[in-house]
Amino acid sequence: MKFNLFMRYCVGDEEKIATNSNEDFEFEIEENNGNNLVIHLLPDVPITVREFFLRCRYEFADSDRFWANGFQSWTDTREFSKHETMPGVGAIGKSPFGLHFGMKYIGDYSFVKSERRAGVFHAHSLAYVRGASDFYFMGSLNDRTGYTIITADMNKNELRFSKELEGIVIDKKYELLNLFFKRGSYDEVFDSYFAALGVTPPTPKGEKVKGYTSWYNYYADISEDIILRDLNALCALENYHDYVNTFQIDDGFQTAVGDWFSIDEKKFPHGLKPIADAIHDKGLQAGLWLAPFGAQRTSRLAKEHPDWLVKGKNGKPIMVGHNWMGFYALDIYNEGARAYIKQVFDTVLNEWGFDLVKLDFLYAAAVVPMHGKTRGEIAFDSIDLLRECVGDKKMIACGAQQMPCFGKVDYMRVGADMCLGWPHNFTRRHMHREDCSTPNAIFNAVYRRGLCGRGFLCDPDVFLLRHTNIDFTPQQQQMLSKFIKLFGDVLFMSDNVAEYDSEQLATFQSILAQEDIHINTIEETDGVLTIDYTESGEDNRMKFNVWSGEIY
Repeated sequence: MKFNLFMRYCVGDEEKIATNSNEDFEFEIEENNGNNLVIHLLPDVPITVREFFLRCRYEFADSDRFWANGFQSWTDTREFSKHETMPGVGAIGKSPFGLHFGMKYIGDYSFVKSERRAGVFHAHSLAYVRGASDFYFMGSLNDRTGYTIITADMNKNELRFSKELEGIVIDKKYELLNLFFKRGSYDEVFDSYFAALGVTPPTPKGEKVKGYTSWYNYYADISEDIILRDLNALCALENYHDYVNTFQIDDGFQTAVGDWFSIDEKKFPHGLKPIADAIHDKGLQAGLWLAPFGAQRTSRLAKEHPDWLVKGKNGKPIMVGHNWMGFYALDIYNEGARAYIKQVFDTVLNEWGFDLVKLDFLYAAAVVPMHGKTRGEIAFDSIDLLRECVGDKKMIACGAQQMPCFGKVDYMRVGADMCLGWPHNFTRRHMHREDCSTPNAIFNAVYRRGLCGRGFLCDPDVFLLRHTNIDFTPQQQQMLSKFIKLFGDVLFMSDNVAEYDSEQLATFQSILAQEDIHINTIEETDGVLTIDYTESGEDNRMKFNVWSGEIY
């Protein structure tokens, strides 16, 4: 590969620019069989890198499409054509409101320059160019040293590989890039990449989570009565064990995010252990939602332990999102915070008896570099901590950077939260790339399918069949249910099945039934998605407009 290097760096207070080795450092370059390129920095003096990238030429055909893997679970991820423009943070996200609540930390807006030109796109950790007959895949083999950002400029016929290195001083040999390249079919390039990583999922493909989660009907307005009512209704179905294995309680049981031992006594007067016991009595796996790195602005934890929180350059805790009217992040390197996180998991899993945890807003641990570590290193350390805490029980990750979770989490949310209707409303369009979005959830499930069964098992989000508190048409509900079955290893709904009619019940049971199902081809043009698949030996086609929800 022919390439150019660029580095802007500081030695002491002096800023310098270099494209080759010099008196301050050497670039050590290793190329292996045309599929692997490794670049190390060997400094002779301590160096602070302000900017580093590798640039090479790539001849883009007009029909080529660039797959831009998003920063975290919710970030829109799809193939882009040359005439499109990548979305950025919206007007609300950039407003004083958005800045106050730290919306820039939900995505990569604080450390990746937003390109607002048609034909220029960036991806995190892995990407590909889809040509007329094959895929040209490129991916990082090591982001623990810092996030790798892959940029395609389809106008200049250029690929650029840069590294997030903020917050560290390099005074010894340091790996700047470790890149993998492969040309071939879709499955071939993803198989080769994960083989090079040496990664396999902790839970093998085929072990699906199927059942219920409380979020997409009640949101945080749950109670012991609601949970037990929906549990009993689900388990009153004939032969429910044949297709249901999990019942999950989502957000709303605690008095504040972060105060996990402070159960809302008005909602759950008997605590959560009896709920887990009731789920087990029905022969189901009990699941519980947590945001283990979050601390609501008004929580007792934030007020009593400000030293546990991630801080900005001014030494004050920083808000990392607008949920719950603002929340902070726990510093996973603080001994008190780390001990508290471990105590929470020990209580939830061993005392209360839950078998599975859905862990949300995980990006929050690594929003800024700290303690001499890059964001990438912090993200990897945070997932390692969670795996240690969860042990051999099951974990669904959500709101998380994808690569640090490869081989560590059992299930991964690969897209944004579904909305209760299809198109974006005005507010949603002006928030950020990570906001709730039915179209983005669908696109992400399609375009992150290569990660499924290789890095983890995929959660494309819920299907919903009820006719109240919903804005989907019955036809859209039927189609989305089948879509979730095609792409999901987590098959959750959020309905009270006692309200189902016979048609809804038949759909629910068919979506969760174990069947031989295989996706044959996927085509998407200007948002119109066509999926040809085989189910129980019968060929079928699904075709719809992802943006509008129109079914063809």
